[in-house]
Amino acid sequence: MKKPNVYTLRIVGSHPSKLTLERMATYLAELAKLMGEKEKVHFDKLSTGSAALRAWAEQDVADSVSKRLSLATNRSDKAAKEAVSALDRINELLAQDGTRGELKNPSGAVIYPFPGGKKTALAKELLVDQDSTITGQVIKIGGRDDTIPVLVKDADGREYNCTIVGAHLAKEISAYYLGDPIELNGKGKWKRTVAGSWELVQLNVKSWSPLSGDWDESYASMEALGLSWSNVPDLEDYLSGLRKGH
Repeated sequence: MKKPNVYTLRIVGSHPSKLTLERMATYLAELAKLMGEKEKVHFDKLSTGSAALRAWAEQDVADSVSKRLSLATNRSDKAAKEAVSALDRINELLAQDGTRGELKNPSGAVIYPFPGGKKTALAKELLVDQDSTITGQVIKIGGRDDTIPVLVKDADGREYNCTIVGAHLAKEISAYYLGDPIELNGKGKWKRTVAGSWELVQLNVKSWSPLSGDWDESYASMEALGLSWSNVPDLEDYLSGLRKGH
């Protein structure tokens, strides 16, 4: 018997034989969130051809489901947040699977296309050695041989593992333990993650230098640079003129 009020989520470029049970369940869970009325919306079947998930709504909630989908697919301010989130999540799943999709109403018309995307291969991890410089506070230092580990935290809270070779160099740097930030130079080992970001794995410290602590002088210089702007009636016009060479 043909079911009434059937909505279809068609996964273009897929096939029922390639859609695992677990993946189908994930799609259906999002489709349920999208349609709402979870007690009165039911799974119909998985159609052949491009994998098409079909769900139907009981007659007494048909208008409610239709309105919910209309608001969500039109990105209305009145749309249920769960429904809009489900649309976005379905598209994410399609992109992960390297497919696209479409949502059809009971008459077979496409009411929402999902662009999805092509499946992209993850980048491999890559290690690179190069001369590097980091700046931060020494928060840990110690060791019992000539290779002494040091942990440095920068102003953004990132921590870096470093190694000092030589007791003399380590003694100099240890004077700044939990003190003012310093600059460390040496050969760094960097890792490119599968997500494409770079992380410093290790820095073999060859030299270091203190950072300038004369902040009062620096602030005074910066303030002096801005004093003349206080007499400019319209700063935006003034800057615009500078850009135009006036």
